[in-house]
Amino acid sequence: MRVTTLYASSAASSAAYYTKYLTQAPGEVPGVWMGAQADGLGRVGNVDGEQVQARLAGLDPVTGRGLGRALTDRTTADGRVVKAVAGFDATVSAPKSLSVLWALTGDDRLLECHDVAVGAVVDAFERWAATTRVRSGGGRLHLDTQGLSVAGFRQTTSRLDDPQIHTHLVVSAKVQTQDGRWMAL
Repeated sequence: MRVTTLYASSAASSAAYYTKYLTQAPGEVPGVWMGAQADGLGRVGNVDGEQVQARLAGLDPVTGRGLGRALTDRTTADGRVVKAVAGFDATVSAPKSLSVLWALTGDDRLLECHDVAVGAVVDAFERWAATTRVRSGGGRLHLDTQGLSVAGFRQTTSRLDDPQIHTHLVVSAKVQTQDGRWMAL
């Protein structure tokens, strides 16, 4: 797995990359919503670009309402710009041997195996990483949340058109605490 940071300032271009470039290649399938928080926001089934853009902008994908504090870049006292984090791309790759076997046989059960493994990764993220932190009494508390909002985009080839089954898990950096507050992941 490889994880990269996605920034709020490029939410529109990131959403377009995932929903257009990745899914419009021949033989690829649309992205799908995953995670308990996606369900809580009414996001099930296939993903569209506006929904992903809204989540990466820190907005409710249905109402367009802001979720918690706005995702805006800030400038420090010494003039450095700190980019607002919109989310993360956790790319889960199948072993090369599985990708090659799928390319040679076309056996879609191999893709199903990869999808099951990706679902297990999302479940593990929700169990172990879907938290936020708050300051309390000079320390920090780690609060549980209502899960994650994840858009999953499976691809079967690399950028060089080589067999490479992998899934981009676009995880929103906004999570909702059990008491309903929206905070940073």
